[in-house]
Amino acid sequence: MYYRIAYLILVPLFKVLFRYKIEGGENIPKEGPFILAANHASYLDPAMSALAAAPREVNFMAKASLFRFPVFGTFLRMMNSFPVNRDIIDRAAIVTTIRLLTEGKPVVMYPEGTRIKGGRLGAALPGVAMLAVKTGAPIVPVGIIGTGDVLPEGAKFPRLRKLKARVGEPIRVESLVATERKAKEAELTGK
Repeated sequence: MYYRIAYLILVPLFKVLFRYKIEGGENIPKEGPFILAANHASYLDPAMSALAAAPREVNFMAKASLFRFPVFGTFLRMMNSFPVNRDIIDRAAIVTTIRLLTEGKPVVMYPEGTRIKGGRLGAALPGVAMLAVKTGAPIVPVGIIGTGDVLPEGAKFPRLRKLKARVGEPIRVESLVATERKAKEAELTGK
């Protein structure tokens, strides 16, 4: 319920302040699980991820230290967020993600594991691919553009700039694995 209320506030606010656009929204699966894998440059990225996934309600993996602040931690939980300790292999976060995906719910993950400055992509950690293989959930790639300019690290107030999210076609990892397996078999057997 709180997620939907926040969404109803977020849409007009982002339209007025940032004139946001979502391209490729038709690539969001209408039902079933998926992992929305987006780049991460700013604290505004979760909001843009939610807007990109609409009308689907998504769940967020968020760094555990954000939950230490009682009011903010409660807010994050109300927005379907759960903690992940980025310093270890967090089995509880993995179990939570697998449970959500097997229940048919979408999960937002930032493959780089942290915010990356300067508008470039960082190296992806293996978590997204591992969870996609384990659950069979497709990966929906999303490129978020402009959030690093609107709310750069250390800024006290957002700047008024346009925001955009580009939603790519879902990637089915099992088909990639099968294609790779066939290529390896052909290579090894000479066929």
